[in-house]
Amino acid sequence: MSGRHVLSVAFGLVVLAPVAAHADGDVLEKRLWLKTGAAKAVTLDSFREMREDCALVPAPQVTVQQHPAFGKLTVSTTKAAGKTDPNGPYAACNGKPFNWTVVRVPSPAKGEGTDKAVIRAQESSGEITTYDVEIVYAKTLPAGKTSGLLEDR
Repeated sequence: MSGRHVLSVAFGLVVLAPVAAHADGDVLEKRLWLKTGAAKAVTLDSFREMREDCALVPAPQVTVQQHPAFGKLTVSTTKAAGKTDPNGPYAACNGKPFNWTVVRVPSPAKGEGTDKAVIRAQESSGEITTYDVEIVYAKTLPAGKTSGLLEDR
């Protein structure tokens, strides 16, 4: 485990998480809970790049390295306001517009089990983070889990 941290943005919240070093950047292992039969796509993760001066920068480039077996991930960009920690270094940026890259996964009509997706995000600085995501499909999710919940594993 290196002493570096990566800025991961999920559902508009900024989270600093320790990461493992990797030859092609850092790797984060995540788990996404997904209720089957929802008939709509769920946001797997959202990415933005931030500067302390709140200047608008391009959205990170995200590529899918492995699609789940149950369907293809979609990657799109959008401009939207972001939430930041009011006590953090980006507090002045709260509510300001950011360029986002959003990755969505379809919810299958039926089925249960686990699947895998791998996505790669690259910031304008060239820094690369790979996300190894285990997707857990279930008709009924365990207590405390909600469809679209992304957590570290």
